[in-house]
Amino acid sequence: MDGAKRERDAYLKARHYEREAREKEKQGDHEATIELWRQYAKLKESKGSYFLCIYGYFNVARICDKLQRWREAAESFRAASTFAVKIGEFSIWALLMSLSCQMYEKEGDYEACKNTYETMGNFFYTMDNFFKAADAYEHAAEIMLLSGKDISDYEVPLKAWEKNYEYWKERGEMDDAEWSLNRITTYRSIQTRLSLKKETL
Repeated sequence: MDGAKRERDAYLKARHYEREAREKEKQGDHEATIELWRQYAKLKESKGSYFLCIYGYFNVARICDKLQRWREAAESFRAASTFAVKIGEFSIWALLMSLSCQMYEKEGDYEACKNTYETMGNFFYTMDNFFKAADAYEHAAEIMLLSGKDISDYEVPLKAWEKNYEYWKERGEMDDAEWSLNRITTYRSIQTRLSLKKETL
């Protein structure tokens, strides 16, 4: 079989998986739907068609969320995110990682949720995108609070906001720079309140 025919066969097989997945979903056969979308994603991965591979794993996660299988949904969103990085779609990567965080939060796995937000923060920090880094770290802090953890010593959001302040100040964009200072002040006030509360207990 020549290469062109193999490509055509793989394309037709993927179309079959997609068509069958939609039909099974209409019928309410969720297990079959999930498996068909997984097969679709794996086939697209094997052919190097990473954007459509993302599409396959996204649909797996969507169905799992519907079934309240949130850990499985989170892992499928994470799987999809790895292919977003491969094709350089960092905004899509951030979206998929955020959806993964939502699934972990629904599951009640706050540690996995926090760690995923921190992974996002670290990624954007190394890219000098300090705004997105700070935002991800603040989300991590929110999850820590939700799980009853102390953030009075959790400084990573502050460091990222300080970097964001310096970034915009160097470029003469003082409105954006001052906004970052306001975020620093707000976050420190939350830390101070929590610290005082802890001291009175």
